[in-house]
Amino acid sequence: MQPTITYDEGHAHVAAIRVLTYRLSRPPTIEEIAEALGSKPEITNHRLRLLEELGIVVRVENPFNAHYSVRDHLALEKLPTEATGAGLADEVAEFQKRQEKKSEEFMKMFEELNPEKEKKEKYSKLEDDLKSFQKKKGSKKAPWE
Repeated sequence: MQPTITYDEGHAHVAAIRVLTYRLSRPPTIEEIAEALGSKPEITNHRLRLLEELGIVVRVENPFNAHYSVRDHLALEKLPTEATGAGLADEVAEFQKRQEKKSEEFMKMFEELNPEKEKKEKYSKLEDDLKSFQKKKGSKKAPWE
């Protein structure tokens, strides 16, 4: 499952990088690109990573944050016009299904290891042992008796 980005999304991100680079006189950060596009920084970061893998943009990091600039705008022409792979929403739904399955397995495991039931069994066994306990007849008495 290879994540993809569409032609329109790629062009929008590259255009935002170019406009912000011109306006700010420096390469923009993820947050600035997301604000310009009106999207969330997480989604913008995901798409910028895909564009970086394709060699369209380049990420420049400094100790404080990361900036993006355009490397090869002609590679945008190779992007598909429609999303062909599983989208981010599909991946999130698949992840949630896996998490639900894991939580169900944990619940089954904890139901099998019922501590209340084990406690009751332990106390009933101790109670039976106490009832069956009898003092030995030939046992020595304590020195103070």
